[in-house]
Amino acid sequence: MTTGTEAPPELLAPAGGMAQLEAALHAGADAVYFGLDRGLNARARAEGIPWDALESVMHRLHARGRKGYLTLNTLVFDEELAEAERHIRHAARCGVDALIVQDPGLIALARATAPSLPLHASTQMSITDANGVAFARSLGIDRVVIGRELSLEEIRAIRDSGIGAEIEAFVHGALCVSYSGQCFSSEAWGGRSANRGQCAQACRLPYGLLVNGQPRQQGDFNYLLSPQDLMGMPWLPAMIRAGVRAFKIEGRLKGPGYVAATVSAYREALDRAVADLRRHPELSEIPIQTGTRRRLAQLFSRGQDAGHDGLSPGFLHGPRHQQLVIGRNPRHRGLHLGQVREVLPDGVRLELHNPVKPGDGVVFEHGDPQQREPGGHVFAIERDGKRVRGEIDSGRVTLRLARGLDTRRIQVGDHVWRSRDAATDSGPRLRPDEDRGRLPLRVRLDGRAGISLSIELDDRRGHRVRVETDAALAPARRQALTPAGLREAFGSLGDTPFRIEQMDIALPEGLFLPLGQIKQARREAVAQLESRLQEHDRAHGMPVRPVLDSLLPSAARPHRPAQPGLSLLCRSAEQVAAALALHRIDTLILDFLEVHGLKDACQQVRESGRRLVVAAPRIFKPGEQRLVRYLLRLRPDALLIRSTGLLYHLHSLGGPGAAFDEACRIPALWGDFSLNAANRLGARLLLELGLERLAPTHDLDATQIAALAAGLPPAQRSRIEVIAHQHLPIFHTEHCVFARFLSKGDNYRDCGRPCERHRVYLRDPKGMDHLLLADVGCRNTLFNARAQSAAPMLGRLLDAGIGHYRLELVDEPAHQVAPLVNGYLDLLRGRIGHKALWTRLEQISDANGRAQGVDAGSLAHRAEPGRARMKPPTAR
Repeated sequence: MTTGTEAPPELLAPAGGMAQLEAALHAGADAVYFGLDRGLNARARAEGIPWDALESVMHRLHARGRKGYLTLNTLVFDEELAEAERHIRHAARCGVDALIVQDPGLIALARATAPSLPLHASTQMSITDANGVAFARSLGIDRVVIGRELSLEEIRAIRDSGIGAEIEAFVHGALCVSYSGQCFSSEAWGGRSANRGQCAQACRLPYGLLVNGQPRQQGDFNYLLSPQDLMGMPWLPAMIRAGVRAFKIEGRLKGPGYVAATVSAYREALDRAVADLRRHPELSEIPIQTGTRRRLAQLFSRGQDAGHDGLSPGFLHGPRHQQLVIGRNPRHRGLHLGQVREVLPDGVRLELHNPVKPGDGVVFEHGDPQQREPGGHVFAIERDGKRVRGEIDSGRVTLRLARGLDTRRIQVGDHVWRSRDAATDSGPRLRPDEDRGRLPLRVRLDGRAGISLSIELDDRRGHRVRVETDAALAPARRQALTPAGLREAFGSLGDTPFRIEQMDIALPEGLFLPLGQIKQARREAVAQLESRLQEHDRAHGMPVRPVLDSLLPSAARPHRPAQPGLSLLCRSAEQVAAALALHRIDTLILDFLEVHGLKDACQQVRESGRRLVVAAPRIFKPGEQRLVRYLLRLRPDALLIRSTGLLYHLHSLGGPGAAFDEACRIPALWGDFSLNAANRLGARLLLELGLERLAPTHDLDATQIAALAAGLPPAQRSRIEVIAHQHLPIFHTEHCVFARFLSKGDNYRDCGRPCERHRVYLRDPKGMDHLLLADVGCRNTLFNARAQSAAPMLGRLLDAGIGHYRLELVDEPAHQVAPLVNGYLDLLRGRIGHKALWTRLEQISDANGRAQGVDAGSLAHRAEPGRARMKPPTAR
């Protein structure tokens, strides 16, 4: 809770370019976050801030008491580390207030390069519990941007754990269906990694639902993975009480109009929430005016119908699957006006429930958003036979449409949306008299006869200056100084970055001082305060020379392993039984997304004499750590770790061999792809936390994986593992498609567990069927239909000294296990070539009996598209 003495929470605004930055300042943001125009930020399509303008941008922000955070929040490849160090040094010299980062290797580089430059953990680090925060803190992180999937109660639980990092949370904007940092859809389908800022928004595509091998009729609900946007404004008090110290608005691909209006609305709401909490400490919610919600929905929202304007609480109240994803529409249309009751030659009649006026733009849709929808401008509005001059928001009306719109494409029942508001079409109007970007000051004037007048300026953020006039105050002979005269002489500071919020005058009556003295002292005080605001120590302690070479490990020339090992990951009891019938597999990984049957399968593997590895979930939330105890009491030989929080927790307990509790010990630890090891620095950091094996991120192609391994010392290189065959896990999401579209429930308590009774695939627009599975936490993983194989690259990987390879099954029938495994064993032993194996892999079918093929997937080298080749942002 914010108290009278505690600094108020921060309102953080997106700035995809210079115009957006100015809009954010004008609207009253406390801080802005932005990327540079040279990449390494998670919005590659955004314009960014020019490299050469960074210093002047930070000067402008600091002059107004605002902060600027630079996003270096992508995974960084080895070949980019030198450029990353240049970014870090440039940011420190220019006075950037913090870097927002994802990559563990980049964090290590930043700490060594600029030890005085604060670091914020991006939401791309997938931090969802106290252990994840503790891991970030161990790396030197000051603030954590928590996952958008956390509820208010879960945020509070993290705060109450006492981990000591500031908590930042998204409060408004688009929601990714997948956990940030854990989405590989763009990587799988186009070589454009979301972890590299190149998301292709596959979640916004239409998907068919295949249930138990049969297509399910869905009506208009085809956008199964497209959430409505987040609007947390009503629950600002509850978020403050839960421990959120910075409120982040999403939108670096949005225009200045969106930034100005959204920041302005949240500035007003956050100030009101803070003030109300001081009077009512138990307050959880504030009312939001209908006009405010309408303006935000008009700016940008994925409206669905009359009952769903596209703005939702997200996960703030926990999973509400029937509300988060409706599925009718994947994009912004504006405000829902109603449905067509009658089509006229020059317009339509409808029952209105949102505002519209002449000059506004409208669009008509009838359930197929992929098609170009008819639309145009409203020429006139009639109600009860009379023309309406201004805006109207209710009643049965006739919209007369401008010439050129073919009304034959409009049907009775079509939804009508106001896609353009004529009042805001020209963009934001940044009026000087409405500028909230000027820094509010407390001014104090005091003195007495015989001494100088003292002027004190205080921004209440830790910056205070005091200046005295050259001349002393003297008894007045004619006109004495008055409070009104002093205020007039002092001025409003309109030609400065400041504004006077409060002025206190402590002077006896009857004194005089030339007004020129007051104005001169004021100018000197303003100049001193401006200078004080520009002071920073971000470059303090920064080494003169680059540090990267000293951080990189020494590596010896790699040699091919004599006997490369092969492990097999199974996801069903039938696959385990088939694997145990093979005598050439000595390690089995059990990844039963549900724990049902896991205990028996573990016993079978142990009795067979094979090495048993059990996979842990990718995400842990507060209260879910008991699952770790269950997995460890299965007594596996190793635990496959998919969460940095879990890895750090087990490491802090002593690592492999140490006691977890009185009943079990920590086994060997294997690190999975989801730890996002993308470079040698990150791989070494993770390996030093006690990993026996580590699979690099799927963002690396085979050549990069080979180079990473070859660049590690032999002892660490020997622990690198390549996932040589798998169906890439393209989405990992808190949203449950099973609950939303196969039940009427909002969570596991009332959904009836359809995931336990049905086999479900999502069919994409190209006709490929992607398996959907739910895990023990009700999180869904969507697996790519087509398998990916490292078969053509195995020689290159072996030459890099990599000796561990993993095959992963998804829903392959038991009779397909032997052909798949034996094929890879034969390839590794040199008995067949990769083309022969490829032919065999193309024949392997899924549980529906459909062979969907094989490719190199993320392992293939594909040049990343530059910003010029990507679709430009369209939002205003």
